[in-house]
Order: sequence, then structure tokens, then C-alpha cells
Amino acid sequence: MAHENSIDRRYLLRKFNNTKVLLVADLHLGFEAEWANRGLKSSKPEWSFEIIDQLKKDIEETLTDQLIILGDLEHSFIHFRSLKRKENGPWVSHKWLREKALTYFMEQIISIEGLEISLIRGNQDTSIIKSLQDKIKIYPEKEASLFNQLGVFHGHMKPGKNVLFSSEIMLGHVHPTIEIIDELQLRHRYPVFAKLIVSREEVLKIFNHQLENEITGLNNKISLTILPAYNRFLSGFVLNQISRKEGSQPFSILRSVIQHPKLKILLTNGVDLGLLEDL
Repeated sequence: MAHENSIDRRYLLRKFNNTKVLLVADLHLGFEAEWANRGLKSSKPEWSFEIIDQLKKDIEETLTDQLIILGDLEHSFIHFRSLKRKENGPWVSHKWLREKALTYFMEQIISIEGLEISLIRGNQDTSIIKSLQDKIKIYPEKEASLFNQLGVFHGHMKPGKNVLFSSEIMLGHVHPTIEIIDELQLRHRYPVFAKLIVSREEVLKIFNHQLENEITGLNNKISLTILPAYNRFLSGFVLNQISRKEGSQPFSILRSVIQHPKLKILLTNGVDLGLLEDL
């Protein structure tokens, strides 16, 4: 999953048919525009550049053949109109910032020789699609079945059966996080990988797919993993606080997954925290 000697490794590395594949989720390039328009002083894309630089470093260090982005490569700006402008604070041009981040992404990542790039479209991937559609492979939000064994989707829409009949499933969207309270009652939050291993029959039920009589292999075990946000500047959804928020229904499509008592939690440095029900 992740390695114990790593500090903050927010990707998964897999090998399929001699192809080394790096999987990441939720880069949210251009997120600085929203922060600036909410009153923070950063109005330049340096933080998005840092994310891209780290991604390039990870690609080079792992000798990756293919990069798969599990959605939300860009940060959506649709809701900016509802934000109030701070006194004497000019709006930051999200279009300008997006173009800067996109240009840098193309210069540093898309230009890597021999690297194949696939994007599973996320709920925030809107304006960037047209700019990238002739440069990388773009898959729909609901599903992509790759290498005849890996099913991937972003997480904001119900996945198709092609994904659920893969031996391994990966997604993003949630930005999974765990809160730990120390002996001084100080609260610490950490990004995590959330992994669930259940039967194919249970996975089909979790996502409300009808079981069919002719379906075989329902007892086969399937590994489903939610990746942490690759963007280290963003917060996440605290998995072990769900029960405290009565009436809250976040991530309704994934609720049966992120509340599953057998959900296994791993920090990005490789430390195994055990099961969610014990945290």
C-alpha cells in the first residue's frame, strides 16, 4: 500500500502486464483562486506548482510507465459567484490561474517521454477537459476497467458493473482523513488510505446493483481502496467522526463503504492503524 520508510506517500504503485502504474487522486490544481477569493493572500499558483513538482518527482523515482488520475485534476470554480468579495480585495482570475497551472502540468508531466496518462473524470473536472482531450486518455466519471483487473472511478457517481467485476477497485473523491486525540487532548488529523476487502456480492449490494442469477464468482473477494487527496494543502473528510454528525449525509453513494466497520486504515507513511471500528 505505502512504504514504512516514506514520509508522506499519497499514491499507489501497481504493476499490470509489465506496465508500472502510478495512481493518484484529487490534485485540485488551481485551488489557490478559491482561497484567495475567500480572503487568503495567496493569489499565485505556486502551491499548484509544488503539487505538480512532487508528482513529477514521484513519477521519476518510481520509473512509472502510466499515470492514472482518479478524478479532480482541476479545482472547480463554478461556485465562486456566491462568494463575497473581501473589502478592498480584488477577485483573483480563476481562468488565469487555471491556465497557469494547466500549462505547468503540460510542461512538467505530459511532456515526460514515454509516459501514458489517463484521467478518470471527476465532479470538478470541467473546463480542463477540452484542453487535455487530445493529449491524454479521458474516461467517464462512472467507470473504467483497465488491464482486465483494475476498476477505477472517481467516487461522486455510482460505478458501473464493469468496475465492480474487477479484482481490485480504486477511487478518490473523499479525501479520507483520520483524527487522533493524544494524551493532552490535542487533535491531530492525518490523510489515510481506506481499504475494504469484501465479497463481490457485498460490493454489488453496497452500490445498489441488482444481482443476476447468471452471475458467477459472487463469493470472490474484492479489494476496494479510497486514495487520499494528492493535494496536501487541502483538508479531508474525517472517517472516524461520521457517527458524531447526526443527520449528516456526506458522500451518500459511498456511505456504506466509509462507515463499514471492517474498513482498514493506513497512514501515508505506511503505518497500519487497524480497522475503522477500533478508532
